Amino acid sequence: MVIDTLILKKNTMIPDRLKEEFYSLKNMFDELKIEIDKNVVKEENYKGEFYEIAPYSYQRNRFKQGKIVKNITSLRTTNHLYTYYFNAKNQIIEIREGCELKDQFDYTFFIYEKGLMKTILYDNSKRIVNVCYYLYGSNGKIEKMYSKGTRGSREETYLYEDDFLQKIVIRQFDRNEIEQDTLQHSFDYKPNGELKSIILSTELYSETIYQET
Repeated sequence: MVIDTLILKKNTMIPDRLKEEFYSLKNMFDELKIEIDKNVVKEENYKGEFYEIAPYSYQRNRFKQGKIVKNITSLRTTNHLYTYYFNAKNQIIEIREGCELKDQFDYTFFIYEKGLMKTILYDNSKRIVNVCYYLYGSNGKIEKMYSKGTRGSREETYLYEDDFLQKIVIRQFDRNEIEQDTLQHSFDYKPNGELKSIILSTELYSETIYQET
């Protein structure tokens, strides 16, 4: 009971800590970029998202996995060009994403702490967009995600069964911190364990947002 109380207290403090950090990082783009780039040892380029930052992150956004780009000078546009930067531990520490404006990019920086991964997203004008905290359980899997952004905040709870992600419960809050409809992503798998589909549902409706062909 004491441990459960401490965990509850810790988790209830996270949104306040996240909010403070979001505002403190508003003008930190250049400083963060310099520090992150010191640790880059390799980079990879893809047209579209390739790596899952959280379980099924690009599939949940209705995207297919990106394709490798061996020569970026051959591209007609940098829109949706993803460049992943890695450190010596082979961790992703920066993502540069091409936006609709020619040769303009959004940047996501990654900071790793014990049991926690932070992501900090800035747009092409170096304006902060959001900060996310991903909390890992003892099994090494993400159990909670908290985000604070310019348009509001979000809290996700990841639920597993037999080592497979079964559902994600998503609480949403607008910029005035008023809670909106709760969403749920449910996952179905093939007999071999590969992802088959993702269903988005609320109290009023449901739809398939990803279907493996």
